[in-house]
Amino acid sequence: MNYKLIKNSLNDINNPQKTILLNRGISDYKTFLNLNEDCVYDYNLLDNIQQAVECYLKHINNNSNIHILCDCDTDGYTSASAIYLFTKKTAPNINLTYSIHSKKEHGLSKDIQVPDETQLLIIPDASSNDVEQCKKLSEKGIEIIILDHHECDVDNKYAIVVNNQMCGYPNKELSGVGIVYKFMQAVDNETWNDYADDFLDLVSLGLVADSMDVKSFETRYLIDKGLNKIRNKFIKAMIDKQSYTMGVNFTSKDIQFCIVPMINGMIRAGDYDEKDLMFHAFIETDEMFKYKKRGSDEETDETIYDRVARLCGNARARQNKSKDNSLSKIYVDIENHKFDENKIVFANVTKVLNETMTGVVAIKVAEHYNKPCLLLRKKEIKPLHFTIKERKSKLKLPHIKGKYQTLLKVKKKKCLYGGSGRNLDSSPIENLKDFLNDLHIFNFVQGHQGAFGFEIEKNKIQLAIEAINNKLKDVDFNVHVYVDFAINGEQLDIGLIKNLDSLKRYYGTGFKEPVIAVENLIVNKNQFILMGKENSSWKVITDEGVALVKFKIGDDDLLKQAFEEHETVEITIVGTPNINNYKGILTSQIIIKEYEIIEVN
Repeated sequence: MNYKLIKNSLNDINNPQKTILLNRGISDYKTFLNLNEDCVYDYNLLDNIQQAVECYLKHINNNSNIHILCDCDTDGYTSASAIYLFTKKTAPNINLTYSIHSKKEHGLSKDIQVPDETQLLIIPDASSNDVEQCKKLSEKGIEIIILDHHECDVDNKYAIVVNNQMCGYPNKELSGVGIVYKFMQAVDNETWNDYADDFLDLVSLGLVADSMDVKSFETRYLIDKGLNKIRNKFIKAMIDKQSYTMGVNFTSKDIQFCIVPMINGMIRAGDYDEKDLMFHAFIETDEMFKYKKRGSDEETDETIYDRVARLCGNARARQNKSKDNSLSKIYVDIENHKFDENKIVFANVTKVLNETMTGVVAIKVAEHYNKPCLLLRKKEIKPLHFTIKERKSKLKLPHIKGKYQTLLKVKKKKCLYGGSGRNLDSSPIENLKDFLNDLHIFNFVQGHQGAFGFEIEKNKIQLAIEAINNKLKDVDFNVHVYVDFAINGEQLDIGLIKNLDSLKRYYGTGFKEPVIAVENLIVNKNQFILMGKENSSWKVITDEGVALVKFKIGDDDLLKQAFEEHETVEITIVGTPNINNYKGILTSQIIIKEYEIIEVN
């Protein structure tokens, strides 16, 4: 078993909260535990925000036709829903329309048709880079406001771009819905309203879904504020559907693992009508439907919110089935070609994986091999142009002369691969996107540092692999787990587990739940309990009353085998501590990630 104490960890079980917060990079831990409005930045720090407000209010006052583009992820849906609902509240009679993507596309892709009568187009969470598309729309007389957070290195002069990555705004950990919230605050200030906070539940959901780093004080504060007052009817329905798993006192981690995957499942596996219905639910379009439960002859009434929550569950199940089927084939291909021996795992998934699933599968592959992963998909052939002058000898067209030679073109096929890249939280490569861009081999790598899209020419793939292997030759990916504490068995008690569990409301991207190593722990056979219908899990209750739980064991489980012949086993475990609440009974436990047997007696 390979684990290592986090660098510079205090490893102080007498002050566990301080140890955890310092390990997460939070030096001002007392402020972090007591956040208030002082951590919220002034929206005026965002470039172009006043220009965007003036443009927006001009069209509101002129009763213009306003169109909103909903991007195809949870942040996109919450962003578009928030600005849609806010606009309807600000100007109830405004002519407001929207578009959603038919595929897993982003921004002003080819499947988006902006109505010709549109006078103002609002694009939240996308399109900072869509210069050419914005130019064409601008030439039609359409004004464009972009409220985005994606990194961009081009100047889009055809739109008013408000983007925290492109200016001096201090918090780079606001997603698209966070920028929408800032915009709504700015509009409220001009209109003497106070509507923006009504949509903080949507803001919270979008921030969590887009994996914004919750170590940012402002981001953490907005998430907490939104979760403390859920208003949106659809979000309420989704929480109700997952109430058994989430419980009453749910946290942002519960939202991340129980709610977000269902919405993303709909976006990836749902059809157009289902996704459109979901947007209707997000913007609280009250509708009733007839529904006949499986096995029942009677129809019952079902609200749009309950209906979409149910459909999201079905879509999530379809997505998981497709994902699992594809993963087994991908693993076989990777190992047959020894792709897992490279420092970054490359795999061609063109024929084995639905394109809407590339990102969600990429993180599973990365976790499986404990390495960053790039999943490649063959793109449509892109023509490469040559002038007649350059290819005259082969074309045998001597009669073409002068300036016309440079106007005529011939086409040559150029094979491109695109796809999704994912990094691990514990990866020794901190900024994977920048690392790949610095190779100057990829056509582009765009998105977040640990989750992005890319494009590369086929004949450069092997070159990229070799360059990566060379640059990372001394980097060790073999450390599977970094732990906050390494203690001996005698130091493990209920009080430590309770102290660590008290931080669970802060868990999220950038603030992972604590991991603890307990070394040289003596376990007796009478403390060992097999669980589950097929004895697929086990539990050990220590003398101090802490439950050690291992899920998904097989017949070859080492501890299970050891107790068939021995009464006492000494083990070292690595796992995550928490308090389990089952029917009101609270149990201090450690969910075991890995363990090893030290000695048997």
